[in-house]
Amino acid sequence: MTSTDAFEIVEAGILDRPALARLSPSWFKRHRVAEAWCAVADGEVVAAAMLSFGGEGVATFEFNGCDPETSARTGPGLIERVIDSSRSCGAKALDAEVNSIATARHESLLRSAGFEMHESFDRYEVERETIQGILAETRRRIGDRIKSRFDVRIERIEVVHLDAVAQAWGAWIGGSVNQRIFRMREGFHRRRKDDPEANLQLVAIHENTVVGFCCTRIIDSTVLEIDGEAVHPRFRLDPLQGDLSWAMYEEAERAGIDTIRFEAGSLQPNTMNMVRRNGIKSVERKLRLRRSL
Repeated sequence: MTSTDAFEIVEAGILDRPALARLSPSWFKRHRVAEAWCAVADGEVVAAAMLSFGGEGVATFEFNGCDPETSARTGPGLIERVIDSSRSCGAKALDAEVNSIATARHESLLRSAGFEMHESFDRYEVERETIQGILAETRRRIGDRIKSRFDVRIERIEVVHLDAVAQAWGAWIGGSVNQRIFRMREGFHRRRKDDPEANLQLVAIHENTVVGFCCTRIIDSTVLEIDGEAVHPRFRLDPLQGDLSWAMYEEAERAGIDTIRFEAGSLQPNTMNMVRRNGIKSVERKLRLRRSL
């Protein structure tokens, strides 16, 4: 690491890719880098910013430096390059994603460059018996007064369902879900048929169409993390959502799960209302920052 204050910002080339990957391995692995810039001091890459273009006019970027001081010195210039390039390419907005180093380590720098909170994600942990009991009480209170208008079956996810679940996940939940969809596919192909986790991947089928899904991961023998759970907008006033969750909790109980872990974003008002109503406390908050262009 150099101690000089002098650095030069250059456009990254193919030989700089190892340095980009080193500064942000997770982001680099998940995205196709369209453009990138490096801050170079004494011939060494000390910071970098990377840009990727997505759909709906939103570009995504990552930034990091090799230490906090270097990040503070190089950040404004690198972020300015990213903003200018995004604007010139016609992007309507520029995002720093939830799991990016830019958001996690350099929030104040991004806010000084005009980024604002676009979405927040809270992580919650709750005893399975508690959240299962909340749903049980709701089901008891409703009883037979509200019946499903649809003939839906809930079953374990099989390979024939994967594409439909991935498409539904992106359409019904949105946000920063690509990594979770990839993890769902990877986990399915890695999992043994007798793995207890296999029974915790559920899909709801109506007229041979996927209308709901619940995808989870067993973190250790007693903790279950819900990666994604949703139903088609047409079914959101139907008991299907509760039936799908109930089926998952029953399978979790059979698998010996004590704790349920899940995330809820500010763009998921139903889940956020549920956790507030029942006093479920957030254990971690993450942000997605955006600058309008």
